[in-house]
Amino acid sequence: MVPPPSRPGAIRRAALAAPVAIALVHAACVGSIETPSGKVDGASEEEKAAIKAFGDDVLPILQASCVACHGTMPNIDFMVADPDIRTRMLDWPGLVNLAKPADSKILTKGAHDGPALLPEQATAILSWIDLERIAAGGEDTTVELDPFKPVVGLNMVDLGPIGLTGSSITFRLEPLPVGMYLSELMLHAGSGGARLVHPLFVVWAEGAPQPDPVDRFADLELAIPEGQSAMLGGGTAVLVDVPPDAMLSIHFQVAEASADGGGGGGGGGGCKAVEAFTAAAQPALAQSCVSCHGGGNTSATSATDMTRMNDLTPEGQAAACAQILSRVNLADPPNSGIFVAPDPASGTGHDFKFPSADAFNAFRASLTQWIDQENAQ
Repeated sequence: MVPPPSRPGAIRRAALAAPVAIALVHAACVGSIETPSGKVDGASEEEKAAIKAFGDDVLPILQASCVACHGTMPNIDFMVADPDIRTRMLDWPGLVNLAKPADSKILTKGAHDGPALLPEQATAILSWIDLERIAAGGEDTTVELDPFKPVVGLNMVDLGPIGLTGSSITFRLEPLPVGMYLSELMLHAGSGGARLVHPLFVVWAEGAPQPDPVDRFADLELAIPEGQSAMLGGGTAVLVDVPPDAMLSIHFQVAEASADGGGGGGGGGGCKAVEAFTAAAQPALAQSCVSCHGGGNTSATSATDMTRMNDLTPEGQAAACAQILSRVNLADPPNSGIFVAPDPASGTGHDFKFPSADAFNAFRASLTQWIDQENAQ
């Protein structure tokens, strides 16, 4: 993820290297210095920061929710202290992804035989993984916009202060009982075009920055020529547990001019469980959503394209599944845009709402069967 700022309105290009205080425990025989979460002897300041974050913020979460299975059961025992839990987790295939922290299996697994992570738990773990990325030699660069107070309805964020004169990001905000629902997220390119890599929404509550724990645009790279507009990823974001008076800012790994454009709007890739999508989700979506999103309503189709939903060829279903996946929060499925919009209890302005809670719950249950399979891959 893009690391949170210590102050707003800055362009930072410096590695985190602040000294940290660590409680030291002498290991027997060899005399090395260790903590319960890893060896400190000879570590760089960046690695010390990662070790401390793991011991202080991550290990208590794992010990409370995960150790019963992952500390004892063969083949999933990444919490065995061999040589220590942190090292074992970093070495465990796919569990921690230093190249793309938000894709780490520990964050994307969701509900399984054990509970899904709470948003604040995911934030702590994602922050630790990013410190590990920096300790391993990853560059810490961030382009940051000043915090702003979003309003209900249309918002326009000027990208001029970060060097993109005439460019902006627009979105619509609707308040939710659980936070904020952002829709129609669009990049509009001004003079010289615009190229954005890895946008990250940050919530400012009581003056403290709280990065979006889902980091939903971690894979996004979007470049468009001057005078054109394009959707950011799936075009929606649900920010959970956000106070109504909170401010927002947006940070980027890269924000620069792009006269030629030509970059795609990445944002998560394709589906891994297309067959499960066709079996469980496609019938429900075809019945309730395709009449508008399948081409019958231009604005609805532009927002979520379901024109391939009833194309049952492998290629058609892969395309349809990828479109819906862009509306799914794999780390927190109930707060996915695909559910928030038609939920009769959400309070959003979506044109279609299910007529009853039972009808909506049946729809959500059908899609959740597929989402669970995406998380299991």
